[in-house]
Amino acid sequence: MTSATEPLPSTPATAVRTVPPVKRRRRVWPFVVVVVVLIALVVGAFVADGAIKAYAQDQIKQKIVAALGVDPTTDVRVKIGGGPVLLQALSGKLTAVDITIPTLAFGDLVGSATMHATEVPLDQNAPLSKLAITYRVSEKNVSVLASDLSGMKLDTVTLNPPEIVANATFRVFGFGIPVGLGLTPSASHGQLAFTPTSILVSGQKFTSKQLLATPGLGGLAKQLLKQQTFCVAQYLPKALTATSVKVVGHELVMTISGDGAALGSSAFTTKGSCA
Repeated sequence: MTSATEPLPSTPATAVRTVPPVKRRRRVWPFVVVVVVLIALVVGAFVADGAIKAYAQDQIKQKIVAALGVDPTTDVRVKIGGGPVLLQALSGKLTAVDITIPTLAFGDLVGSATMHATEVPLDQNAPLSKLAITYRVSEKNVSVLASDLSGMKLDTVTLNPPEIVANATFRVFGFGIPVGLGLTPSASHGQLAFTPTSILVSGQKFTSKQLLATPGLGGLAKQLLKQQTFCVAQYLPKALTATSVKVVGHELVMTISGDGAALGSSAFTTKGSCA
């Protein structure tokens, strides 16, 4: 009999396995929905801005075409500047409007025009801030003013800044005397006027007074210096006024102002006069 107590056999410890926590998948659909909504709003804003811009441009074009008597087939282009039109519409006015008219006729005088307007209210009965029109007539088309430049039949009409130069032939006893007349254009009371500033007769320079006082040339002087005026106001709305005209290079350039005009007023739909 054994007195020593034998140790009991040890029982192996059970291994404890650590299970990692299950990661919960984040829901991404709310973020996707927000992004989609934002994109839709941005696209919608662009579409709305484009639609409002197109409408505003068309309305302005119709007003200008009617007021200036532009041929309906003319490719009149209207550009609205100053940023998104939608934001401008919320302010009640358009910051800047530029219009290009490739062909614009004032009677027989044909040229092209560009127009710049600022602070144009959406309420057409309210006045805009600034309106400036630049009207350009090429040297070729200036010849239609020949009958307004002199009482003589003119052979040629050319432009030599700052003058309109008219050339004619004055006949005395069957002999032809070459005559050149330089005229400086100006605008006043709705009319274009042409003032003789240089006269050449057979290469000799005269002033108007000298020509009138020269024996034998009185008849020439009376015909040559018989200028007329060209009434441009009859082709413009009452709200617009020709403020200046000058020779620039090979063009006759006229500026027209309509500051404070209202596109929907009777002054913009009724033609002026030189009476």
